[in-house]
Amino acid sequence: MTVRLPWHRLSTPAVLRPAAPRLGTRLNHRILALTVRNFRTLTDVKLPMGPLTVMVGPNAAGKSNVLHALNFLGDVSREGIEPALNTHGGFDVLAFRGGPRPVSRISVGIEGIWSDFASEDEPDRYELSIDRRRLPEGSRQSHTMYRRERFTQHPLEGVETTVGLTNDALTVDSPLEADHPCGTAKIGRLSSALQGDRALPLHRDSPSARAIGNVRHHLARIRVFDPDVRLARKPWGISESGGHLRSDAANLADFLRGLKEDGDAWELLVEDVRKVVPQIRNIHLVDPPGLVSHRTAVELEENGLRGRTRLAEASWGTVRILCMLAIFHDPNPPLLTCIEEIDHGIHPHALSLMAERLREASERSQYLVTTHSPVFVSELEPEEFVPCERGPNGASVIPARRLKDLREVIEESEYEPMGNLWYSGSLGGAL
Repeated sequence: MTVRLPWHRLSTPAVLRPAAPRLGTRLNHRILALTVRNFRTLTDVKLPMGPLTVMVGPNAAGKSNVLHALNFLGDVSREGIEPALNTHGGFDVLAFRGGPRPVSRISVGIEGIWSDFASEDEPDRYELSIDRRRLPEGSRQSHTMYRRERFTQHPLEGVETTVGLTNDALTVDSPLEADHPCGTAKIGRLSSALQGDRALPLHRDSPSARAIGNVRHHLARIRVFDPDVRLARKPWGISESGGHLRSDAANLADFLRGLKEDGDAWELLVEDVRKVVPQIRNIHLVDPPGLVSHRTAVELEENGLRGRTRLAEASWGTVRILCMLAIFHDPNPPLLTCIEEIDHGIHPHALSLMAERLREASERSQYLVTTHSPVFVSELEPEEFVPCERGPNGASVIPARRLKDLREVIEESEYEPMGNLWYSGSLGGAL
């Protein structure tokens, strides 16, 4: 069944210690790959994504742009296409600026499993393309923009359905009667089906509508974690937001309060802090004096010192370590958490434990991170390692080596630590 309606009628490694009871197992829903075209330096990238994916490469290779592309999709699902474009600087900022002529289309998409019968061999897909066309001379505006969206899902065994949105039509290709459009709705040329159930004239409980809802839910909760140590040091008001650590870690104190109420997760966190910062004997959550009630502050009990050290007085690296360990012990993580320069400000001897905790966390949720640390790379498995490079034409090459080639280099080196091989340039992604 294909229905086309005009817009005017439509509105790996084993876990090394027991996890806290609330952590459970990794979600069945997951992203298998990210595809990007003409988005900043990502002209034609398909990045396979497992439970843990670590991008490694020189500065300006495009690693951050991968995170920006995912964050852009998250902003589209939370705010809509036009607000997301404005937040990220507009089409001209996002579009690839290499080559002889400006590009007229950017595309970002994901492959994954979010409908009941999707699999790695037959994944679900979502792609958003934004086109910008020049208008004839004399027009009130120089350009016009419109979007294309396409959803592919597998709601029943042996059944694939698609929902497509273009500038002037909705197309539903499905053998299921429940997927037949109902009623009418008016949808603008830059509206997105990710914006809510009312964006499409589909029954809310139809198989395709449920699958699209799953995509919307997970993209909206993508977390690009970039702790602001200055904000994380401050007390925070006690609220329901404590169950979710903000992307800038501003509510760290409140999040830690929630972990302490959980019990087991808190004890594991404190144990890890003691291992990587041996000077810390304990962590206390207190009501800060002189401030309004219902706020939480963090104080550290340190060996050899009288009294306690307020987090506002702790070292930059100590605060960042606490932020990172907190995110790894999050009992309710989103589908995907992105972390840039995970090793930044952390002593090399602590990176082994950080990698171990990150891998444990990836049993419950996906993680996409970047690093410049050979020590951290040595803790990875080949399938977790993604070398990134930048070509002479200004475009990123991600991955810069096939997994098969990486395994061959490692085998030929007689299993030299991957960090050493990467630093020497043998695995790609080097200067």
